[in-house]
Amino acid sequence: MEILHTLFVIGYVLIAAFLVYLVLNQEPKSGGAGDLLGGSSDLFSARGVTGGLYRLTVVLGVVFVVSALILGIWRI
Repeated sequence: MEILHTLFVIGYVLIAAFLVYLVLNQEPKSGGAGDLLGGSSDLFSARGVTGGLYRLTVVLGVVFVVSALILGIWRI
């Protein structure tokens, strides 16, 4: 059982590293801090490669959170 936990932790760290890589590879939004108070109507209308990176980042973020919950419950 300890080997399975170790493999799960290694997978968790790899997911975290890939998530950081994806976030750093995305193009920044051009509006900057000016879009915080309004004006950004196309927040969720991603297209093309950027849209694919956005969706993959969201999916990987969800997997990361679920993995963190599983690791937290596993050691109780």
